Amino acid sequence: MIVKGRARSGPAQLAAYLLRQDGKEHPTLIQLFDGGNDLHKAFLQWDAIGELTQGEKTLYHAQIAPEARYEMSPEQWQRAAQILADELGMGAHPRAIVVHDGGDKPHAHVVFQRTNADTLTLWDDGHNYLKHERASLRMEEEFGQEHVPGKHAKRDRTKQPEFPRAESAQPDHQQAARTELTPEERKEQVTALRAAADNAQAFKSALEDAGYILAKGDKRGLVLVDLDGEVYSLSRQVTDLNSKELKAFMAPLDPKTLPSVSDAKQTAEEVKARQAERPATETPAEKTAPAPARAQEPSTQGIEASKFFKVDAPKDAPKPVEQPPTPAPKDAQLEALEKSITERYQQEQQKFRELHAQQLRQADYDLERVHKQKLADYDAILTEQKSALKERHAEQRTGLAGFLDAVKLRFNPTLAAEQAAERRKEAQQLTRRHAKERADYVKLLEQSKQLEVENLKERHALQFRDLATKTEADRERYIREHKDSQRIADELKKQQEERDRQRRDGPEPPGRRVR
Repeated sequence: MIVKGRARSGPAQLAAYLLRQDGKEHPTLIQLFDGGNDLHKAFLQWDAIGELTQGEKTLYHAQIAPEARYEMSPEQWQRAAQILADELGMGAHPRAIVVHDGGDKPHAHVVFQRTNADTLTLWDDGHNYLKHERASLRMEEEFGQEHVPGKHAKRDRTKQPEFPRAESAQPDHQQAARTELTPEERKEQVTALRAAADNAQAFKSALEDAGYILAKGDKRGLVLVDLDGEVYSLSRQVTDLNSKELKAFMAPLDPKTLPSVSDAKQTAEEVKARQAERPATETPAEKTAPAPARAQEPSTQGIEASKFFKVDAPKDAPKPVEQPPTPAPKDAQLEALEKSITERYQQEQQKFRELHAQQLRQADYDLERVHKQKLADYDAILTEQKSALKERHAEQRTGLAGFLDAVKLRFNPTLAAEQAAERRKEAQQLTRRHAKERADYVKLLEQSKQLEVENLKERHALQFRDLATKTEADRERYIREHKDSQRIADELKKQQEERDRQRRDGPEPPGRRVR
């Protein structure tokens, strides 16, 4: 029995996912607390209540998956969900159970409302892996199913002293299908490169020679980007060092000098495009390998060569290897000029990257501060509306009218209960409306923030494009001016040579004009 889960947001999307009909899985709603039979409505209500806590993920989505050979009845699914709720500490929280019985892997989805309605606090999902395994163990013992080994509560430390680690997941195999190496082959390759490197810089150079670009990951620390644009976590590819040892090994390498994942992917595309432009007959090995020595030809000295006499070379003698034509001499000044332009362009790019990163951080900070203030003002308005409702209810129970009303209600308990229920209903409606309006307002603020950030990124991209255009124009102008100066220098040199010749030889004698 496998149990797993995590906190989720997006109630409407989650409900649509659970109730989808794709021909393989047939969903069946077998239990729903608070909401009748409408899963969408229930999730939206739970999410609205969770918004009062200002938490981001208001639902908890778990899956219970026994082996296909065990058939589970609706009562057993409900009992399994109750065991899971008890172990998680959400036994009294509203939940929904949807069973997918299609395909060869039947399983149940259990969704909990994370918010405690009495305290308006979110349930803490810390150490949920341990709780999942305790629940799984209880289910297996109660239903008489075979035990599935685990990493935490279901681990026999006498047989499993080391914490088990997953070899590879489904995304790894999907990634391998798009590349030429399996996950195991890539790990062996990267680990061998690291073992042969004396330091982090040497390791980085070895990775580049092997076709990888070392980059800064968004959340995974250092990553590798291959020429196909696939991204791999460096710590998962190096198997001879643990995370702490690998971090110490790579510490001398400044992360600020590494490109981002997007920049590395762009570089990989450029390198791949340049490789595709090479002739099909030229391989990297042929390009870098030294030219083989010319085979010695049999000597024909002393023999008269003619069309009637031919000296046959020994059959075992190798054929002479044709030497490639000697390339034309390169212009050293022009090469130095292009190198200088490229270096200046790279320096300008790095300055832009640093400036843009600082601008994005500053914009994020400013927008977050402004949005927090707007949200605080909005919450103050909602609090004022709640206070006004409470004051109105209190006024109905004070003064002479309130005294007469209290006397009337004392002799009519049913009417008193109805009025109290009406006040509670009105308060609940106001709370739900506030929760919905606040959630919409938060989304509006977030959309506004994203729009500001996207506009700033677009301006940054425009600056990069302008820099590339200006650099290319400067390159063409410098090369044109260099060639013009070379042409003028050659003309001056010829003129000087002509003057020197005239001074040396004297003027030409007058001759007869030839018609």
